[in-house]
Amino acid sequence: MLSWMAIIAIAIVLGTTAIKLMPVYMEYYSIVSILDNIQKDKSLQGASKQALASTFNKRLNINNVRVLQKGDYKIKKVEGKKAYSIHVKYEVRKSLGFNLSIVAAFDRSVEVGR
Repeated sequence: MLSWMAIIAIAIVLGTTAIKLMPVYMEYYSIVSILDNIQKDKSLQGASKQALASTFNKRLNINNVRVLQKGDYKIKKVEGKKAYSIHVKYEVRKSLGFNLSIVAAFDRSVEVGR
């Protein structure tokens, strides 16, 4: 009986963790999709830094991605190329209860241009 209670407690903890992390990963995959689409968009190949930032922000708003703050992504000129790099790096903390939290760290980068 005691072993079954331990198994059920572990299953509850794992289930709660999965439920808390699912929206975090869904939001991350939306960001990955946005970055991949920007990279493939032929109209953005010669775009300026401001145009890329504007397009990225618009696509974040359209997809209702609210996790990124202004300092969580950087757009930099790639040396020796007519291209820009969009680098997204952020962390999400979700509370499991009491004083326990889960931290998910994400890091993704794409190059836009020639």
